[in-house]
Amino acid sequence: MRDNKKEMAGITRLAGGYELENDPVKPFDPATLDFLSSLSSEIRALPRQEASEEMKALGFWLRRAHLLELHDTYGRKNALGLGIAFHIAPANVPLMFAYSCAIGLLAGNACRVRVSGRRNADCERLCGLIEKLLSKERFTFMRRRISILGYDRERVDLTRQFSSECDARIVWGGDQTVEEIRKIPLRPTAAELAFPDRTALCILNPAAVLALSDEELKNLCIRFYNDTYGMDQNACSCPRLICWQAAEENEGKRASDRFWDAVAEASKRYALSEIKVSQKYGALWECAGLDAGIRQVRRWSNRLYVLELCAVSEGFSESRMQFGSFLEYHMKENNEWIGAVSEKVQTLTFFGVERDTLLHTVQEKRLRGIFRIVPVGQALVMDLTWDGKDLIGCLSRTIG
Repeated sequence: MRDNKKEMAGITRLAGGYELENDPVKPFDPATLDFLSSLSSEIRALPRQEASEEMKALGFWLRRAHLLELHDTYGRKNALGLGIAFHIAPANVPLMFAYSCAIGLLAGNACRVRVSGRRNADCERLCGLIEKLLSKERFTFMRRRISILGYDRERVDLTRQFSSECDARIVWGGDQTVEEIRKIPLRPTAAELAFPDRTALCILNPAAVLALSDEELKNLCIRFYNDTYGMDQNACSCPRLICWQAAEENEGKRASDRFWDAVAEASKRYALSEIKVSQKYGALWECAGLDAGIRQVRRWSNRLYVLELCAVSEGFSESRMQFGSFLEYHMKENNEWIGAVSEKVQTLTFFGVERDTLLHTVQEKRLRGIFRIVPVGQALVMDLTWDGKDLIGCLSRTIG
């Protein structure tokens, strides 16, 4: 076999081949399920020191039982994939490329995936596991259905070439990335899905938080930690703004203090590098300098910053809340949170509030944002409906 790093100038072949077959298969094809569930087994067999929380979550998501649940919800007998799906993965959510590729495969497509040149150890390790599976005789046919390539975003010529060959293009990234990629033409028959900048908020009930036992509170804050710190708050579904339901002032303060003390305890496991501290501290002063209506700032060492707001507005989505930085607002009326919702707000997490009540508010107020409403702890759970789009439906065709 030729040297993977020299086969094409400027490209590193991380897993799979270069040439892909463009013949579609049925969504949730048994052979695809077999491959993905085998990848799940490989991930879950990793030694503890090699398996990050994000890697473990991916392995759990790919297990056969979950894939069959997805099949029951999204599978259709009279459907086929589109052909070749070209995925452009984000650099700041390292394993998003794997979810995107898996979804493309489940929809019945061959998948070419562009991974950022700034990939991390998780990405390299996962691609190694995929390549290991593709070398087994039972999965050699998948080598023409998977191509994972690493190259820098400046190589527009490569993105242009792969775009001209695909039947669907899936773009994950910031608004600027989406705008740049959209300038590159597709074939007239090709589909495109874009997932630009989004953010999230969380609604908490003070009375419900105060009613928790110490152990229950610990568990809640571990779930909140998993929603946020696990992705450095970079994912579109990681909450940046926490809104407390209306309560007597002292009750709201006691609930807030108790909650953040427990979050600070959970955050002690967070790997906070010097560069993250520097960026986090700089963003704090930037926010203060913009006169963002901050009532007070509280810090629990460098791992947790909480900026209490005087009022909420759509502008919170532009705040650089990362690495354990949160905006907080104590509502005077329970529906004040809708003032923070723009089309950029993707996910709403909650605790101590009825989901149906929140859903009713979104529909009755005809909000342009909010695509998901999930309990605290489920912000990062990938579903096949994302940003309001049925991904299997968008990446396959139904034959009437």
